[in-house]
Amino acid sequence: MKLQFYKKGIPTQIIKRAGILLAIFVCAVIFFEIVTNISETKEVTKLASPTLPVVYVNYLNDASTELHGYVQKMDPAYMRDAIIPLDSNRTVSLSIDAKKYNIDTASYEIRSLDTQRNISNNDLEFTNDDGVLTTSFQAGNLIEKNEEYLLIITLNGNGKDIYYYTRIMQPDGCNEEDILDFAQYFHNTALSEDATDLSSYIEPKSTESNDLSHVDINSTLSQIAYGTFDGTQVGDCNVALTDITTNYVSLTLSYLLTRDNNGKNEYYTCSEDYRIRYTADRIYLLSYDRNMNQILDDQSVAFDGNILNIGITDSNLQYLSNETGTIVSFVQNGSLYEYNQTDRKLKQIFSFVTDASDSRSIYDQHQILLLNIDESGTMDYVVYGYMNSGSHEGECGINLFHYDAIEDTSTEQVFITSTSSFQILNANFSELLYETANNDFYIMVNGTLVYMSLNELTTKELMTGLDDAQYAVSSSRRYLAWMDEENMASTIHIMDLETGHSFDINAAKGQLLRPLEFLDDDLIYGTINKNDITTDGAGSTIYPMYKLTISDISQGSNRELMSYHKNGYYITDTSIDSYTIYLDRIQIGEDGIITAAEGDTIKNSAGEQNKAVDISLATDDVKQQIVTLTMTPLEEDEKLGTVKYDITGLVLADTARNVSVSSATSSTQYYVYVGNKVALATDDLLSAITLADEEMGIVLDNTPKYIWKRGRKSYQNSITGIAVGSSDSDASASAKALSAMLVQAGENVQVHTLLESGETPISILRKTLKDYDILDLTGASLTQVLYYVSQGVPVYAYTGEDTAVLIVGYDASSITYFDPQTSATSKMGITEANEYFATFGNVFVSYIK
Repeated sequence: MKLQFYKKGIPTQIIKRAGILLAIFVCAVIFFEIVTNISETKEVTKLASPTLPVVYVNYLNDASTELHGYVQKMDPAYMRDAIIPLDSNRTVSLSIDAKKYNIDTASYEIRSLDTQRNISNNDLEFTNDDGVLTTSFQAGNLIEKNEEYLLIITLNGNGKDIYYYTRIMQPDGCNEEDILDFAQYFHNTALSEDATDLSSYIEPKSTESNDLSHVDINSTLSQIAYGTFDGTQVGDCNVALTDITTNYVSLTLSYLLTRDNNGKNEYYTCSEDYRIRYTADRIYLLSYDRNMNQILDDQSVAFDGNILNIGITDSNLQYLSNETGTIVSFVQNGSLYEYNQTDRKLKQIFSFVTDASDSRSIYDQHQILLLNIDESGTMDYVVYGYMNSGSHEGECGINLFHYDAIEDTSTEQVFITSTSSFQILNANFSELLYETANNDFYIMVNGTLVYMSLNELTTKELMTGLDDAQYAVSSSRRYLAWMDEENMASTIHIMDLETGHSFDINAAKGQLLRPLEFLDDDLIYGTINKNDITTDGAGSTIYPMYKLTISDISQGSNRELMSYHKNGYYITDTSIDSYTIYLDRIQIGEDGIITAAEGDTIKNSAGEQNKAVDISLATDDVKQQIVTLTMTPLEEDEKLGTVKYDITGLVLADTARNVSVSSATSSTQYYVYVGNKVALATDDLLSAITLADEEMGIVLDNTPKYIWKRGRKSYQNSITGIAVGSSDSDASASAKALSAMLVQAGENVQVHTLLESGETPISILRKTLKDYDILDLTGASLTQVLYYVSQGVPVYAYTGEDTAVLIVGYDASSITYFDPQTSATSKMGITEANEYFATFGNVFVSYIK
């Protein structure tokens, strides 16, 4: 018998086969890795430092305004950073810090404020002293005193043009030099060891606040003088005079502070907004507003267990966290950061700041918007406004990024160019900006909803011509509600941008609807009975909503959560703040007179859900009030250890991902400027005037021209030339008032015939004064409408059915009005007049020449 022996273990043949399969697998992995890397090569880089020259306009002996360059032509009408006051010789003096940029030629152009008239233009000769170019020129003699003009400086170098924009004016009787001297004195004294002298200029209303991030005229002297903060100024102030009149001057001082923190330099950007009036007796500080924000870096951030200390900054910090509270992303002072407590890393995701002492790095004409974040810290965000540096340096636009927390890189997905300034872009920046899981991107640009495929780089306009009042966007930006009509509609359309699913909410018979707001993702809409639609004394249509509904629309249908209705009251508008809905209400009397009613509120009983990361305030011995972020608690006995500070890599897109979206709103836009910042963009004139009045600002339209100013003459003698047209001598008081208003403007028509045919005061003025802007000022206060009287324009004031008067003058205690029934002027006390016109709903109409 022959014995057979077998090896123990896996047979050799099987081992060979397995080896061959393993080799094939490894080769396949290597092959696909090579192919993938070839097809998706990503060049990870850092954001480059700024390169463009800086232009300084010098004036009033030691002041200078810093201008930053644009590599494309902008809409100059909205470049309103500053006004340069010209001396008696109309001299403009420039210093250009080339910053190693090769400049070949320079030129200037002066245009009218509406850009329609070219006043002068010429080439500039300059001298070069170690990279600093100096030149000056004399503005033409066509410059009229106290009138604003646009100044555009163009530099050419390295094969491209760079544009710099500002305004110029030759002031007369504005005392701008004395006012600037006072502002500089106030600034220097506040930074000195003894600021006692400033106490006579401020109006403190609090004795407890120690917040240095925001200080105003009502703050304590200690806050004005920086409390215990031991910072010193770096370099000079950038001075920007923003409004120059014979009544007041507004200006902004911007500067950089630094302090030593145990051998580490901390930096803080600061800006001070002043509004100052000069009289022969004294100088009055009308308003003062200072903002201070810390620049975060590895030298300045601090940690204490699960608490992240981000120093002096606005407590209304924009931030998002993951659900477990271990990762938080936040925007501070124009830069984006993400802190991962588990990995012990603080990352600078995006920042233009490479050198805090370089004014180009810390130029603050941009903003960052966080769109979303997941559990790993991966997120989408948008940088919009002026691009300080990088591949889009000197451009203005909207830059969409995707940050991958695993790869630790931010990838630029698309850049949408704009010719509007940051201030206009920011004011018009839509809440609707949403990216889906499939890389579809939606954005509302000036009333046009644009769809963009980020994979295919194709764009499509889904709807156009939407005014602000026609749509609402949810807090998550996922849901859009809109109506096709301008004011009210029988149908509200709802779209889920993530899924593309749409449905409608339809009004009952005899009713109309209007989308108002979203409370988180719940839609708030108003309902009106068609029979309740009415007109006010000026002829403007009023759409009083008798009911308000809050509805859950997230499941693809309309599920009513609650409704609001109170007999005798109508809702005209809503706003939301801190989960409270504020209602603007009116009452309509039996005689049809509309009067403002006391507002009402609806509070969300659930309130804001608890966040995984909390923002709170703490106290520091030097910085006083500081902002902290509290993460999820550490494990028992767990130590935080060392936190590493990193700068995230950046993957820039090629020029194929630069797109331009051009569209325009269908209505007039009003911009409220407070200093050199746009506080509001709206198509509601009353809202614009109200905010400008509260914030001591101005209102411009999109022509642009001045629509309203807080500052007006202290008195106005009666406007002359007020007389009723001969064809309306036997008409109603309302017709006579309109007739006299038109005669004063140089027009004479049969007003009573037009009224009898169904025209309204507003429509008659608009059809007759075609070269004027007719302003419906209904709801404004008497003191607000007196601005137009100060400009030499009468104000039509409704005083009951078929009756009205014209306000034609005023002084400190009374108004002068034209009574069309007697064709004579009379006076009425301001207090009495306020009450009288309020009785009839404060219905006023005027115009801008």
